[in-house]
Amino acid sequence: MDSDEEYAVDEQSVAEHESDFAYTELDEVQGVYSTVNQSDRESSYLPSDQSIDLRTRQALSQDEREGSRSPLKRPAKQARVHRPFKRQKGILNTEYIDLLNRDIDDAAHRVCLDETVDLPGSQLGLTTWSAVEKQQFFESLSRLGRYDLPGIAARIGTKSEIEVKQYIHLLHTTQERRADFNRRSYLESAEYPAAVEISQQCCHAQEEVADAISVRQERSEQQREAKKWGGNWDITPSIARRLTRRGEEGVSTSESTLRFAQLFHLSNWLKLSERVFMNSSIPGSNWNNIDDRHPSMWATALDDFHSLAVSVTRRLVQSTLFISMSRIRAKKELIPTTREIVRAKDVEAAVASLGMMHNSNNLWIKAARRLRLDVYEEPPDRDDEDIEEEPMDYEEVEAALSGDTNADESRSPQGRILKIEGLSGDDLDDDDEEDNYDTGVDSEGGFKQEIDEEEDEITHEANEILWYSAPELKDIQAAKEALKLRITMERKQEAEAALHDEYASYQAEMEMWNILQKRPPMEPPKVQDPGRVHRSNVGVEDVYPLGRNWATKLEYYGEWETLDTEKQKE
Repeated sequence: MDSDEEYAVDEQSVAEHESDFAYTELDEVQGVYSTVNQSDRESSYLPSDQSIDLRTRQALSQDEREGSRSPLKRPAKQARVHRPFKRQKGILNTEYIDLLNRDIDDAAHRVCLDETVDLPGSQLGLTTWSAVEKQQFFESLSRLGRYDLPGIAARIGTKSEIEVKQYIHLLHTTQERRADFNRRSYLESAEYPAAVEISQQCCHAQEEVADAISVRQERSEQQREAKKWGGNWDITPSIARRLTRRGEEGVSTSESTLRFAQLFHLSNWLKLSERVFMNSSIPGSNWNNIDDRHPSMWATALDDFHSLAVSVTRRLVQSTLFISMSRIRAKKELIPTTREIVRAKDVEAAVASLGMMHNSNNLWIKAARRLRLDVYEEPPDRDDEDIEEEPMDYEEVEAALSGDTNADESRSPQGRILKIEGLSGDDLDDDDEEDNYDTGVDSEGGFKQEIDEEEDEITHEANEILWYSAPELKDIQAAKEALKLRITMERKQEAEAALHDEYASYQAEMEMWNILQKRPPMEPPKVQDPGRVHRSNVGVEDVYPLGRNWATKLEYYGEWETLDTEKQKE
């Protein structure tokens, strides 16, 4: 599979279909839907003009057309109701496409190579590290941590776990040498890059640009699917019923090449999407709030599922035959009359050897909670707007599906109500209400009280450390003062880091608005550059260890040392 075709958004192919979009939009405005049959109206994706197979439509009889109408179809007056989660067509932004493709490449390669970091190549012992390998090493180190040696080596690809461990050991040794000379890290807290925050209005603007690209890219993929599969490229409920009906009647047509139609019950697949996978109680994850057409599946997706099912079945059959033949061969040495049959335990052993689940019960038991479904004991009437019955709780649904009739009382509505007795509005004295408002300050003493509160927090944090983390220092006044000084310094560094993070977020948002080629609806408050980072040579770890290097104190045991557990106990 071509990686470029799989990941990147083809700007040229998107631009080639601009005229098709203009023609489709004009048709939608004029209401020209005469050539689109009911099955296409039920689809989640409106096919392009090239994908409309008129011969297939003419082959449908009037009875088939009437049977394709879904009983859950909404009236025509509700078909054009505004749906807030429906994607909107907009103007194509080439700069955003470039940004999207770069992010897709970074995600595919698991490394951000666009950052300008000067890492010259060097040699460590007998191992040579190039600049790209170093960048991949530090990128993987920051994402996986220094203890995931197999993961770091796998991301680099050209270095073994031993070489990665040697590099990490060199960095750790250098850090310890700096600590011996009372020298702190090269970087302060404010110099570590943090994740930037973007305002909600900028996120909405990005969604609009992303929708414009998504709609055009999807149209390009639809035309590619239509060219490959013809009129059956999008399996709608009506097409699924037609394929199933013709398969049961044994009608020999060109549609027999659809292998998945002979294996899967397509209508059940679409019902699962409509009622389970795309029927969340969250509006943004429910198909009713996105489009007025019923869910459908592309033929390519079903063909992939068919290939996967055939592959898994073949592996399971091969493993079952191997295990059963091994059992029969070993048993025949003792009992020559052993019959050559496959037993259920052979299949169970094959499933266990392949690491597969024996059944999907747990998957469906947890489906309601995972997909945020509303489950009722008696489904309410669709036409009844006044639904008084409350949906079942997830605990009740899971207990019912698992067959657990002896569910705890805590799962019932009465058991989940937290009863707080002895407290009411009358029990609160007026003095307590006055105490709640004692924190209010006037304009003259406000600044002083803020300082007092900060000093109280520093004192409280120092006392907590002295009582629970370093009790041997709580009686030493000098250690207590030194600890409070270092806590004060670290709090200042945290406040400075927050200012730098806020400035970085402001710069990132302004850059994003430039890429989107838009102006914010409301001008965000301008953030000033906090300036140079202030450095300090003192820290809380100078007074007592924080335990950050706890792994260095662990005693290593070889694999051979853990085999004989009885000798280890001795």
